[in-house]
Amino acid sequence: MREGASGTEPEKRSEKAGRQDREPYTEFAAIYDAVMRDVAYDMWADYVEEICSRHRLRPATILDVACGTGGSSIPFARRGYRVAGVDNSRAMLDVARAKAVSHGLDIEFALQDMRDLHPEALTTGPEFDLVICLYDSINYLTRPHELADALRGFLRAVRPGGLFIFDVNSATRLIQMTETSIFMEGPGWAFIEQNDYDPATRIWEIRVTGFVRTRGNLYRRFREVHRERAYTEREIRDLLAGAGFETLAAYNAFGLEPAGRETARIYFVARRPAVER
Repeated sequence: MREGASGTEPEKRSEKAGRQDREPYTEFAAIYDAVMRDVAYDMWADYVEEICSRHRLRPATILDVACGTGGSSIPFARRGYRVAGVDNSRAMLDVARAKAVSHGLDIEFALQDMRDLHPEALTTGPEFDLVICLYDSINYLTRPHELADALRGFLRAVRPGGLFIFDVNSATRLIQMTETSIFMEGPGWAFIEQNDYDPATRIWEIRVTGFVRTRGNLYRRFREVHRERAYTEREIRDLLAGAGFETLAAYNAFGLEPAGRETARIYFVARRPAVER
């Protein structure tokens, strides 16, 4: 989830009460790109390419796990890489496919959960030079055994000698979200995010309320609850090793300095050994 400007809720009539919370990234998909409009996806791609260069990888194929609406996939496809993207939200993937078509790009998008990857089902696969999982998607795996299972699937998706690059929010970042609120709005929509972080469980809970205009002055309201867990660098290094990866680096985001105690976002670089043990 992203940072934004805080404000107050506008006065709007809700066409639908929407009392039950929806699964994350269902109705939110309709306004996700508007809410995330300031995210510098091309800069992310630049940074991933810089990491690849530093670790002597020249990828041709890329798998973008938890690709969402394709914001992180499209910059790579524009640069000539063969790209596949997987996500467990049909609504987000529908947006991603439409965007790829509008850009004239051939990107393979598929419905898959990162906890149970099936790279063999992808025509671009089954193994990729580079696998990425960006924008703290890994933090959504709130149980260590889920993360361990996911990492074994990631390993299968990376070709021997290839790289897995992903980022996580650290506890330093999540603790800053305690009892904070964010408000954003645009033509035909409004977005409210209420945050809380529990240091005992290391869980960040994000309660999202959205309003989407349906007709006239009528708005449909939806609510979703998102949860992320903070992992220590040591925990992730151990889980990567347990899955069979070699951890090459843990960087302070968007630079090449090692992550430290005050690092808010950590980029991990892991390699599938060229020779399996």
